[in-house]
Amino acid sequence: MVPKYKFIEQALIKELKSGRYSAGGRLPTEKELMEQYNASRETVRKALDRLAVRGVIVRKPGVGTFVNAERENQTIGIVVQQITSYIFPYVVLGAEDYLFRNGYKMLLGNASEDPNKERQIITEWVESGVSGLIVDPVYSATKRSNKDYLELLVREGIKVVLVHSDWKISDCGSVTLDDAFGGTRAAEIFHEHGHKRVAVLYKSIHLPSVTRAMSFIERARQLGFEKIYEKSFNVSEFTGAPMQNAYELLSMPNQIRPTAIFCYNDATALQLQLVAKRIGLKIPDDLSVIGFDDAPIGDFRDVLTTFAHPKEEVGRKAVEILLKMLHGEKAEKCVLQPELIVRNSVALMNPQN
Repeated sequence: MVPKYKFIEQALIKELKSGRYSAGGRLPTEKELMEQYNASRETVRKALDRLAVRGVIVRKPGVGTFVNAERENQTIGIVVQQITSYIFPYVVLGAEDYLFRNGYKMLLGNASEDPNKERQIITEWVESGVSGLIVDPVYSATKRSNKDYLELLVREGIKVVLVHSDWKISDCGSVTLDDAFGGTRAAEIFHEHGHKRVAVLYKSIHLPSVTRAMSFIERARQLGFEKIYEKSFNVSEFTGAPMQNAYELLSMPNQIRPTAIFCYNDATALQLQLVAKRIGLKIPDDLSVIGFDDAPIGDFRDVLTTFAHPKEEVGRKAVEILLKMLHGEKAEKCVLQPELIVRNSVALMNPQN
């Protein structure tokens, strides 16, 4: 059951969103709220205190309680999968810069690739009255995702922009990459370099990953490769999970082992490279590799052929779409094109192999 003070808090937030009370307007007195909600003075005060701490209202002793007249300096909540690693800080930087220049504040949430934590963060923000949400959803390719919950929030009028995964929710904005292009082009590059046995290594719980992998497999079949191996993992790549899949692929007998592997992102490609090094395989002499993201992953980045992820642009564009929605414009679906970065991780295949 929802505590009474929290029920009152949520009810007042809904009334504020409905426009019942204008900026600077007076709210009912404590006594009036006690009667309205059949609650004690202590319960009403706790609800009002929580709203005051969040800057939603201003309490003036002996005068009354008022809607914060400065609430036009609105707050946007941004939830990312991992707050401190890989490409996610760059996405946030792009978003934060655009928000700041447009007079908005930012709340930043770290889902830690946990859908339960993601839902809890979003729920708390919605209850606190955030202006809108930007969400890079975890488990986006599975039933464990928060798709239904976000769909409900959109129907209730919360402005939401999804990043990297587009669930085709009506009235919900999105900023994604042309992930299918990456998978398709990777298969074509391997074919152009004479490879006959290829593989794809990807995360099955992440929608962009699945899209990249399936487009790779589809194009590889069209091109007629002799062998097409598919290896997936269903946990975060930052746990080291791809290394086991990489070992299974690279420890195959030479005559059937893949000579070229497309990794759904650079973090996965790096782990593949580490396994190859342990086994004694050289990139690109013995194994060609293509990644995705052009992420800051150390020295291997100088070698890896990959697709550049427009990280800061994704964050900036998500904010741009959300602010337009907050000003009455329709939700926009934006697809950004990743750029192929050719380096030295793909080699021509020896015809004898």
